[in-house]
Amino acid sequence: MSEKKFKTIQYLDRNESQYGPSPKCYEFLKNVSIEDLSWYSRDFSRGVKSRLSERIANDFGIKESQIILSYGSEDILKQLIHRYVQRGEKVLIPKEAWWYYKKVAYEIGGFNVEYPMTKGKFEGVDSFIYDVDKMISIYDRERPRVVIIASPNNPTGNRINKEDLGKFLDACRGAIVMIDEAYWGFGSTDNSYVKPYLDEFPNLIICRTFSKYYALAGSRIGFSFAGNNLEELKDYTTRYLGYNLISEKLALIALDDSEYYEKVTKKMQEDKDMFYKEFSALEGFKPYKSFSNFILVDMPLNIRKDLNKFLKERNLLIKFLDEEAFKTEARITLGTKEQNSYLIESIKDFYK
Repeated sequence: MSEKKFKTIQYLDRNESQYGPSPKCYEFLKNVSIEDLSWYSRDFSRGVKSRLSERIANDFGIKESQIILSYGSEDILKQLIHRYVQRGEKVLIPKEAWWYYKKVAYEIGGFNVEYPMTKGKFEGVDSFIYDVDKMISIYDRERPRVVIIASPNNPTGNRINKEDLGKFLDACRGAIVMIDEAYWGFGSTDNSYVKPYLDEFPNLIICRTFSKYYALAGSRIGFSFAGNNLEELKDYTTRYLGYNLISEKLALIALDDSEYYEKVTKKMQEDKDMFYKEFSALEGFKPYKSFSNFILVDMPLNIRKDLNKFLKERNLLIKFLDEEAFKTEARITLGTKEQNSYLIESIKDFYK
């Protein structure tokens, strides 16, 4: 493959969807009304935050007041830390995780305590694994104010199973625990645990977004399920003039088109399986099991600079990580089948 297949840059570095949201979202945008653009929400007059929070609460059988809307999951993470962590207090985070986890506590004078993950196999593929016993040991020693678990985790792609999560939550009842589920949906659409865990653990908050699975990153809309002890956070996050009405309506449309998103996820899973096979066959490469819309790949350190340059010349961008926990890995966002095939063939061409 000597010629560039794509004339424009293919952004496979920021975990954005290359398939886009439900086509029904585009149809709605063609007919946006004056009410959507010029009017404030009237939903507060009915005693709810929004039609979106009302819909989610009804779907999950919980109180509407337990649904918090936000400007994506990044927004609710920031608000949670800023509301509950005081100067000098600790936040427990995964070592192998999104860089912003490591920054947000310092914004208010707090400190990070990290728990490491282990490595093993999952369904025959190398995988990062949550070591719950180690996490509990670190929690007991450090007594953090807030604990963060990402499931699936960025950039490792692994998730924590329900049994281990329940064990950990039981051991951490003295802290506020945030489960960041920004990448929910790609590995499983199971929701059976949400209400039982909220009922049992009142200091729990489960955060989701419409940016990833629903491909609405540009709309900046997310939501969280908040336990009954988090009343202060609910008040802190409330916007009395409402939220972005267009974003809300796009989110509602996306929720109603599960068939479209299931088809996209199936294509992504097929390409992840292809990546596992292809990268495993390349000397020095190691792909990790992913339940997300990306895959983490370890590769020889000495090729990173030249490979990055080679891919950019072919209008391909992937995320070459360079931080304390990741020195030889790259995170690759799942694109379309055409993009993914072009990427793997380009990497093979690099070796010719």
